[in-house]
Amino acid sequence: MKYKKDVAFVNRNSELKFLSDFIDTRPESILFMHGPKSSGKTTLLYRFIEIIQKKERLDIKFLNLREILIVNYKDFLKMFFGIDYARTRKDIKEIREYNLKVFKVTVEVLKGIEAGEIDPFSVMKRELQKLNKDAVKPVIIIDELQALDHIYMNGQRELITELFNFFVAMTKESHLAHVIISSSDGYFIDTIYKDSRLKKTSSFFKVDYLSKKDVYEWLLNLKKYSKIVDYELAETEIEKIWDTVGGSMWEIQKILTDLFNYNLDKALEDYKKWMRGIIINYVGIDKQKREILKVITDRRTVNLNSFEGSKAYEEGTIEQYLYEMVSSNIIYYDPTDAIFYPQGRSMEWGIQLYFDHK
Repeated sequence: MKYKKDVAFVNRNSELKFLSDFIDTRPESILFMHGPKSSGKTTLLYRFIEIIQKKERLDIKFLNLREILIVNYKDFLKMFFGIDYARTRKDIKEIREYNLKVFKVTVEVLKGIEAGEIDPFSVMKRELQKLNKDAVKPVIIIDELQALDHIYMNGQRELITELFNFFVAMTKESHLAHVIISSSDGYFIDTIYKDSRLKKTSSFFKVDYLSKKDVYEWLLNLKKYSKIVDYELAETEIEKIWDTVGGSMWEIQKILTDLFNYNLDKALEDYKKWMRGIIINYVGIDKQKREILKVITDRRTVNLNSFEGSKAYEEGTIEQYLYEMVSSNIIYYDPTDAIFYPQGRSMEWGIQLYFDHK
């Protein structure tokens, strides 16, 4: 099928090498991938899976929890476990895509899991043991795991805690599987980073926005990377795009789409107005939000101490406000450096324009 524009994948050679090296060593830790929204983490994972699928003796179990609504434990079970039709119906063959998504069990076992009669973690462990016995390396990859936060098993045990305990057992203790978890939620990663047990059994890998060099490489070669032949971009135009959205892949993709119908200056101006509108709607009449954002836009990179003297800091609500801003994708929190900054160059524009027009 032919499109006027395709989804681009630019460079990421060092990130792909890091991930490949990670699964080529004996499992001993969970790998947590983190980074700002729209930095390309999910796209990177899809490309990584595409590459390693070509390797023999690998069993990849990939779950993108952004695509699925999970509100309770039953939803989780439906997501994680599927019927192995190869065992139950001889006329249905296994499908490669199907194997990427679930642990495969018989109908009887699935019923036992759903009824609470069989421990799902024991089922998963047995499958991983079988794969290892057959000299197959299991690789479990989960995108946006924080979607399982605040879900309980049978109303008692917190699901995400049990999953982490299982992953630690499968990596550091039993060495049965590689586990890669990706999240754009900085506070979720921070919780893990501060957990002494997880910190000692995990590695943390940041996937950031594209560099300016990579953005130029992409936008000077639109036909090569995006299959665009309707227009080309001059370096002065690329500089304007970089100034507006930086190396955010999704936002660059959106602007490239807008250019089929609008000239560049209008597309970028409209985008900045949109970002300003996001800030206007977010702040509303909350003076403390406005005070916090003023500190952020003045300093760009901040930590908790940057807000000393503010009302929210004095009242002890500063962390609550910052957490809400992270959850709303207004700012990003980097747990390894314990710093906050605007969620990309475009959000810097939105905050700056909000104060310029006050």
